[in-house]
Amino acid sequence: MHNNYYFLRHLTHQLKSNLAGFLIGEVYAQQKNELMIFLHKGASEVIIKAHLDSGFSCLSFPEQASRARRNSVDLFKPANALEVLDIVQIENDRSFYFLLSDEYRLLFKMHGNRSNIVLFRSKQVVEVFKNNLKQDHKLSLEALTKSIDISMQNFEAQHGNYKQICPTFGKAFDSYFLARGYDQKSLNEKYEIFTGLLKNLEHPEFFLHLEANEKPLLRLYQTHKDDQVFYDPAKALNGLCRAYFRDYVLHREKDKIRLNFQKEMRNCESYIKKNQSKRDELMTARSYAHTADLIMANLHLIKPHSKQATLIDFYTQQPVVIDLKPGLSPQLNAQKYYKKSKKQQIEIANLESNIRRKQQQLSQLREQIAALNEATKLRQLKKQIASKGQGTALPYHVAAYMNYEILIGKNARTNEALTFGVAAKEDLFLHAKDSPGSHVIIRHKTNQNFPALVIEKAAAHAAFYSKSKSESFIRVLYAPKK
Repeated sequence: MHNNYYFLRHLTHQLKSNLAGFLIGEVYAQQKNELMIFLHKGASEVIIKAHLDSGFSCLSFPEQASRARRNSVDLFKPANALEVLDIVQIENDRSFYFLLSDEYRLLFKMHGNRSNIVLFRSKQVVEVFKNNLKQDHKLSLEALTKSIDISMQNFEAQHGNYKQICPTFGKAFDSYFLARGYDQKSLNEKYEIFTGLLKNLEHPEFFLHLEANEKPLLRLYQTHKDDQVFYDPAKALNGLCRAYFRDYVLHREKDKIRLNFQKEMRNCESYIKKNQSKRDELMTARSYAHTADLIMANLHLIKPHSKQATLIDFYTQQPVVIDLKPGLSPQLNAQKYYKKSKKQQIEIANLESNIRRKQQQLSQLREQIAALNEATKLRQLKKQIASKGQGTALPYHVAAYMNYEILIGKNARTNEALTFGVAAKEDLFLHAKDSPGSHVIIRHKTNQNFPALVIEKAAAHAAFYSKSKSESFIRVLYAPKK
């Protein structure tokens, strides 16, 4: 309701008495869909901040504002130093304009997701803030003005349908009429409620309704005994914007980020558990080195070309069946098991390295959630989270596709660490052919082949993070890491 005609009418009246004779100072944008307008008169300064997002459009009047050194653009330069002669509310529309000297007019069109600010000279559009709203480049101020007939005769003709009679009500007053049992009343009683509301709107109070996890609402009538009451429309808007950006949006963003962190934590915990189980299995099973030692200690008992040999384990004194390659001598079979032992030790080391990496990532995520809980301002939120994670940043990017984890090296040093220190032998390795670029690893899933779509997605990453990224066709090689 803060953009409703009946609210803006009171805001315009207040601004008219407060800003007459002020000069337009700098006008700039430094956030998407946010415009800052400075006005001054002698030592007095007034700031208007226009938030014009499609999901929330609102004006506010901060006491002070600082301009960023970068990413700040001056706008509406022709209006600079022009005097505010009058502030005019457009009849029955959610728009008003500053009548400026030299035949300029600065229009505030507060039409919900189509809100915009437009500068006119005479009747011609000079500049539009949100250029994507193409229709505003041909806007006519006269076309915005509407007439409304609130006579009993028209009320009867419209069968008491207040939305037909006063489109300016919109949905903003539905709960007002509902609370008074409007639909069950006679036509005369309806007209009394209707005209009574219009009379109350001449001198309303402004009520800010707050509800946990819901958008704050500014109304011209009270709906709950705990609603905050304002008598000044500008202060009511400031209260609404504080509640929206400081509480509602901050809470929503925190929840969104927290869910992502918690999902990553579950993935990390699952990964750690799975790899610890695999490592423990390798460490508790009879090692290949021990099998090779048994063969070497019992060469005289192994018949040539045997497929198996049953030997007594000199630790447990129990018989052990050992598989052999009949085409190899007992010594070469032992050598084969020694080679497997070396690979087994490497695999255990890789698993432990991966477990440590994930534990480090898990610790980092816990720190980030702690930082998230401490954040009190929306703009500080992401910076605070980022700063908490800088000390333990991973040496590669992590992507996910179809529940497969894709790791992308950040540079030549991390490429080597990724492929030879992090990747397991069952993982899939990808690299752009004949072009410097990132190593890309797809994590293997037990008893599952790599889906073609996942390989294509990882190949796209390998192509993008290569020197050939600007070419129209890039070949990407892939193979098991082993």
